[in-house]
Amino acid sequence: MKNEKWTEDLYLYRMKPAPPKKDDLQEYIALYCAERNDKYLSWFFHYYEPRLNTIIMQTVQENAMQGHFADLKQAYVFGIYKALQKYDISTGVPVLIFKEHYVKNEIDKYISTMRTGCSVQSVDEYRALKKAMALYAKYEYKFDDETITIISAEIGRSVKDTKEIIRAGIDSTHYTDFYRKYVDEDGESTAEDVTVDTTSNPERLFFKQWQSEALFTAYEALDYRERSMVADHLGFCPECYGIYELSKDENGNSVKLLRKGKVYIDLAAEHMLSSPDTAFQIVNSAYNKLLIELAIDEYIHIVELRLTSADNNSVTYEYCADHNNDWGKIHYTFGEDDYDVVRYIYADKKGGFYFASVGEWVMHNINKKHFPKYMIIHISQDGTYLSYIV
Repeated sequence: MKNEKWTEDLYLYRMKPAPPKKDDLQEYIALYCAERNDKYLSWFFHYYEPRLNTIIMQTVQENAMQGHFADLKQAYVFGIYKALQKYDISTGVPVLIFKEHYVKNEIDKYISTMRTGCSVQSVDEYRALKKAMALYAKYEYKFDDETITIISAEIGRSVKDTKEIIRAGIDSTHYTDFYRKYVDEDGESTAEDVTVDTTSNPERLFFKQWQSEALFTAYEALDYRERSMVADHLGFCPECYGIYELSKDENGNSVKLLRKGKVYIDLAAEHMLSSPDTAFQIVNSAYNKLLIELAIDEYIHIVELRLTSADNNSVTYEYCADHNNDWGKIHYTFGEDDYDVVRYIYADKKGGFYFASVGEWVMHNINKKHFPKYMIIHISQDGTYLSYIV
């Protein structure tokens, strides 16, 4: 009986007989937008369902949501319907690209509501919980005041609230899904945040994720001072790229310790600079060069944002994909639950990736008191933000 129910869940939108088949799913959306006839959406979902099943299966596995396949699938579809309410086909952006922001919110909303073992009041609270638990794992599950203070600073909450968030995560019967474990190149067990929210230290996690020949080729293109300061800041050897160093314990025995990254005040002193701010400017410029070089060579995707206007009510940024000098425009009114794309770039219209989704980053990170004039944001293939350099 259970297998029969599972089979039914796989074919929620299957039609018999099969509807007319189009070469491109976007053709069904074009018909729907022209006539507002729901039958075209039914035809769309009939042929989109196999791909949708794969997405939901991965979501179930990554979030330990066994038994929620059908409901997650419905939440995803609801996100598509919400996207269609805002969708303007004349922009040329395929709906399967445009929908990402909406389906992500609906999936997060469902998971945060149905999570067994801990209760959160909103999607933002759930994301804070996931980030806090990933950091809790990163700091070896220590619950001392020093560690909690560090975590509270990284998630932007008070120490008291952070303790409550972590206790809620510990109490959850699905606690382990807040992070995934893996083994690094030295055989050391470590933890990775499944939210892929690395704003607490984007540069360090950027290097950890992209340890590849392309990255180090870009790194070697930096000048000597930039290479040295980046290595010191992130905590690796500029010669061999190793992240461990040999030291002695209190008994005189050799031990392997993880290199610690240096703060800007120490970088300024060691490199004889006038101030920590000067050190920051040099390191930050180097990170920008790395991101741009990797984007030009098509190893990663980045979006550059430059401020065009801002006041107490709203902010407007121009955005550019992969340093190609084609600029679109995004507008966000503070307090709203969505952003407006005033002008799309060509890369958004041709499909394959939705760079305008950077508007979501603007929604969650820009406020009335802070308007960065320029920034580079590194985003993943599914539109989530892996790092940013301001």
